[in-house]
Amino acid sequence: MSRWTLSWVVVVWLLSGCGKEEGIREQMVNLEAVAVEDPAKQLVSLSEAIERSKRDGSLYARRAMVLLRQGELDKALSDVDEAIKLSKEPANFFVKAQVLYLMGRREEALPLALQAERNSYESSSLYVLLTELYLDRKEYAKAAHFARQALELSPDDPQVVYYKGRVSEVTGDTAVAMKHYQQALTYKPDFAETHRALARLYLAQQEPAQARKHTEQGLRVSPKDPQLWLYKGMLQLQVARKDSALASFENALALSDTMQAAHFQLAQLRHGLGENELVLQHLEQAPRYSSQLKYLSVRASSLERTGENVAALRTYERMLAIEPKHTYARQSIARLRYKLERPRPQLDSMAVRQRGF
Repeated sequence: MSRWTLSWVVVVWLLSGCGKEEGIREQMVNLEAVAVEDPAKQLVSLSEAIERSKRDGSLYARRAMVLLRQGELDKALSDVDEAIKLSKEPANFFVKAQVLYLMGRREEALPLALQAERNSYESSSLYVLLTELYLDRKEYAKAAHFARQALELSPDDPQVVYYKGRVSEVTGDTAVAMKHYQQALTYKPDFAETHRALARLYLAQQEPAQARKHTEQGLRVSPKDPQLWLYKGMLQLQVARKDSALASFENALALSDTMQAAHFQLAQLRHGLGENELVLQHLEQAPRYSSQLKYLSVRASSLERTGENVAALRTYERMLAIEPKHTYARQSIARLRYKLERPRPQLDSMAVRQRGF
């Protein structure tokens, strides 16, 4: 297997581990509400209206949507809770589901979104939210159902088309997924999530030129997207730009410090620089890869370099258990056992005194 082919095998393997766990959450604040051209003025106006009419639940719901768009999720949750106390409008449950979703409380968001749907609230944004929630639960048939409903309501909505692509991708139809992603870009060329999805798929398909194109376009729109910085680093590694790749992976972690793929890549680059303590720190943050031979090899080597010979030996033994014919692991085990088991030379008392011990 050539070095180029092997490098792409590693890319595909890494991509298979780059998902939601890495801290990436889709942004779906796309509510059918009054356009917020000046949110500050809207908040003042709505607050004054609420002071005049504190029993009007619709005012709390509208203010909650403005706060939601502003990212003030705690305040938005408080307002939508008040709206639900005053009015059982299905839209209020949808707003609360959006808030909880963006707060990371997905299990609480799902029943509220379903309650809105069962109470005849029709909205492509609601169906997109339900698609995302069921994708997160790996209930792909239900995700596909709501993606279809969203597409029926809004066939030209780029976000709806994008989610249809996501369902196709997770169910294994990457060709159809790419068609949906490309279609979404015709409706919204600066759609960062779609560029990210296409970059990921082109990386997996060993098409670096296309992957690079979508990575760069995505970063122009969304320079703080950690996943795109990860892809940029992986592309830079393909052309041996190790210093640039290291900087890209550092950028990814600065934006999302739980991104295991970036930690794993940095561990390997730092290992090449002899920065063994940093290597071990990064590997600790990448447990997903801990059963991979490359992970174990880098860890064992770094432990040995720092004098942790017993831990290094145990790690080499794990490598040999995974791959019994692994020559490097076998040789390293023999070397470390000899080092650990050989008798230490005895110094007589006169020699010790003469050497100043």
